[in-house]
Amino acid sequence: MSAYVTAADRPCGERPVAGDGSGAKAILRFAECALEHRSPQQAVKSFDSLSAQDGDSHFRAGALLVEHKLYAAAARQFGIARRTYRDAYLAGYDQALAYLNAGDYPGAIRTANELLNQGHETAELADIAATAYLKNGQPQEAYNALRLATHLDPKNEDAYVDLCGIALDRDNYDLGLEIAAIGLAHLPNSERLYLQRGVMRAMKGEFAEAEQDFATSFKLAPQEFLPPVSLGLISMQMGHLEQAVNGLRQTVSQHPDNYLAQYWFAKVLLQSGAAPGTREGEEALAALRASVRLNPDFWHARADLGKALLDRGDVAPAIVELKKAAALNPSASSPLYLLAQAYRRQGDEARANNLAARVSKMQSEEREGLPEASLKRIIREGTSLPSNQSRP
Repeated sequence: MSAYVTAADRPCGERPVAGDGSGAKAILRFAECALEHRSPQQAVKSFDSLSAQDGDSHFRAGALLVEHKLYAAAARQFGIARRTYRDAYLAGYDQALAYLNAGDYPGAIRTANELLNQGHETAELADIAATAYLKNGQPQEAYNALRLATHLDPKNEDAYVDLCGIALDRDNYDLGLEIAAIGLAHLPNSERLYLQRGVMRAMKGEFAEAEQDFATSFKLAPQEFLPPVSLGLISMQMGHLEQAVNGLRQTVSQHPDNYLAQYWFAKVLLQSGAAPGTREGEEALAALRASVRLNPDFWHARADLGKALLDRGDVAPAIVELKKAAALNPSASSPLYLLAQAYRRQGDEARANNLAARVSKMQSEEREGLPEASLKRIIREGTSLPSNQSRP
């Protein structure tokens, strides 16, 4: 190895070290250069040369690290900055947020609670604590934090939605209805809260009331996909198949890249009697293929695509889809049952009998396959906690 080091080997120059007289600007400049040249360890190490009393520079260091998604290191810099930075709350908030984005949920909880106990009672901080509690498997603490958030800011829509989500996960639909009602009293034009209330009502079997809530949500936000998909599902549940088909066909035309819209359009077509070879049958097959393409890990679409192919006599491609569906959800019985049928059609009785024996030992079709429970899944995916960004 050559004993000579060229400028190309050190494009940012020598790393500043503590005690060599390097100013904060030079240290930050070196760190920025190191990050641009994909040397994060050099950048992080250089910040050790910053004075512990220079809160402004440590805050800038934290912000720089956030830009490069080095959240754990950023949290440390924001923590140092809190001691002397001109806005201790802002530094602490960004520290809690950096911990959250780093996946250090105990760190985010600890920092958020420190600030709250110091008198910095803000809804945004309570939101961070709630998110961290949820991700840390502490739903009751998350619920308490979200109630604090709504108390501090009665128009905090995210907090009401997340509270409804916790109630939904606990199957406490009455509590969810109560939360939605409180939220709508403060936010009467919130399509998200009408959507949440509609799901609660659907889970209680109050389909007509749920349909009304979904329709209101759709009217308030015609550009969103969740309200019309939910409206289509509840129409299907109520037996209004033509209405469901027309609504979901329109939804698919407006949201062709949404795998759930494609999937439920196919489902309602098939439930309406769409047969292989008919226009509706081809529509259903195309929608299922689109759903699988848009989300290859959505096992429901793969299972139904396999069944549709099997119904057309396309046994080999059906087996491919059904095997993938079974691999994605080994606890689901329907892909295995269909796979047994496919093997039997191929004359492979041994495999068919083996799968049939496995299916007989499994529970009946899981609740997740029911339209009401599908609403829960749609809501979870479409109204997940927002991805917070560090503020400047």
